[in-house]
Amino acid sequence: MNKNEVVAAIVEKVETLKAKDVEAVLATYADVVIEKLENNNAEKVVLPSLGSFKVKDVPERKGVSALGDKKEWVKPAHREIIFKIAKNVKCLD
Repeated sequence: MNKNEVVAAIVEKVETLKAKDVEAVLATYADVVIEKLENNNAEKVVLPSLGSFKVKDVPERKGVSALGDKKEWVKPAHREIIFKIAKNVKCLD
């Protein structure tokens, strides 16, 4: 499902909203989430009924190439955004 399909589904459910208004809200929500995560990596940003976003500190990793040349590599420490799904969300079989 792409952005246009999400917007269309929301407009269909909430008939009083226009597509451009829904797009503006979604874009603003994304900006707010990213801003909060960038400014405070310990803070969790919750998406009600779905889960939460959080910044995770990933330590430096070392490894060896699996291509046969046994070349060593180092991936530096970094931060990444993770999404943890809410317990009440059930996967469909």
